[in-house]
Order: sequence, then structure tokens, then C-alpha cells
Amino acid sequence: MFYKNLLFFGFIFLSACGFTPLNTTHDTTITTDTAHIAISPIPNAEGWQLKQLLVDKLNPTHLNGEKKYTLDVNLNAPTFTDQSIQGDNFASRETVYISATYTLKEIQTNRILLTQSTGARGAYNIVLEPYATQIARNRLKTDLIRTIGDNISIRIKAYFKAQEDIRESQTISN
Repeated sequence: MFYKNLLFFGFIFLSACGFTPLNTTHDTTITTDTAHIAISPIPNAEGWQLKQLLVDKLNPTHLNGEKKYTLDVNLNAPTFTDQSIQGDNFASRETVYISATYTLKEIQTNRILLTQSTGARGAYNIVLEPYATQIARNRLKTDLIRTIGDNISIRIKAYFKAQEDIRESQTISN
């Protein structure tokens, strides 16, 4: 009984805290702002995949129009580290780390609005069958690229949300 009441009051307090999720299609201001971002080409297959993810995340309705911002992403090559080395010097697990730095600029003034870095780490098992190991490695790289794309898009949306909140507070105070 105590836990049911705690859960009920927890939902009441959470709904009153002013929390609003960033990844909704209802927030048209942020979606409109992010739709005006031109994403520069990112080299390699992983870069192409990251660019497509960012286009889908930042401009989900695929609005066309004048680009006001440019997003430059530098995707670093994956680093591989052997783990769980057995007695015969055979690694049975490998860790992969991929990182990226990105810069959001305003095109008209060339002013840097946001510069940050992000990364993702994961591991997969190395088995005796090379094909299965390669499939696991490729799947992990795809998942890590997706995580990096999510991180970048969420941070950019958070930036635009913060700018929107600043504009609203200035409007209210005037």
C-alpha cells in the first residue's frame, strides 16, 4: 500500500515539475530551428551513416528552406582494444570506442554557437568463425554511430530549447 501511494504521489510531483521532453514532434519551434541546419559531409561509410541519422533526427519532417546554420562533424576513426586475453594469446572480446567533435555555426555571422564532443563505447565477443565476428563488429559500430547521432541531436535540440526559453523570459520581463 505504501509503495502504491508513493508511486501515485511521485507521478503527481513529476507532472508538476515542468518537465517537457525534447524529442517530441509537438515542439514546432525547435523542429523549425533544427530544420534550418545544413550538415556538412562526413567522410567514410560511418560518416555517411551519421549524417543520415542527424538529418532524420534534426529535420524529421524534411522541411526544405533556407539554411541558417551549419553543422560540422569530425568523426574520429574507431579504436579497438583487446580484452579478455586467454592463455593462448587469443582475445575473446574487443572494445570499440568512437568519438566525434562537432561545431554548430550561424551561417550569416559565422558565429560559433556550440562546440562539443561526444563518444560511445561498446564491446563484442570474438568467436572462432570470422564471419560472425565481423557481423558483430559491424553491428556494434552501427549502434555506436546511432548513439553518437542521438547525443549530438539531443544536445543541439537542448541548445535551441535553451535559446527559446531565454527569448520567452525576455518577452515576459519586458
